[in-house]
Amino acid sequence: MKEIRESQSGQTDSSVEHNDATAQYSNVALTRFAAQQLYAPLRLVQDRPGIVRVPVDREPIALLRGGTVDATPLVAWRAGGLYITAVKLINRTDQPQTLDPRNLRGTWLTATFQHNRLLAGGSDADTTTVYLISARPFAVSR
Repeated sequence: MKEIRESQSGQTDSSVEHNDATAQYSNVALTRFAAQQLYAPLRLVQDRPGIVRVPVDREPIALLRGGTVDATPLVAWRAGGLYITAVKLINRTDQPQTLDPRNLRGTWLTATFQHNRLLAGGSDADTTTVYLISARPFAVSR
């Protein structure tokens, strides 16, 4: 059955489906959850039923083709049969980079960049986060 919740602002949230045992979240709801966990003020951060944190290796990986952007997994969660991982991206070049999800290595159901453009390395805007949703744990999907 579909649960529709009313937020503090009076808007409804139909992005969550509940069955008897677990909650199933849409890709949008999972991405929003991960972004809030990383960037929202503590007063706005909420745990959601059925979303649990899972371990992820925090060593840098070659996530983007071209080798100009460093990628480091930050945190991962599991919700039902889906996994969402937040990965920090840093531009290593002196040129701005436009991020394209087609350049990602791995098997992802969705990829959402916090910002799709990185300025030159060393600038205030040389870093962003990508939220990757997969059907398998991050280490297997990459």
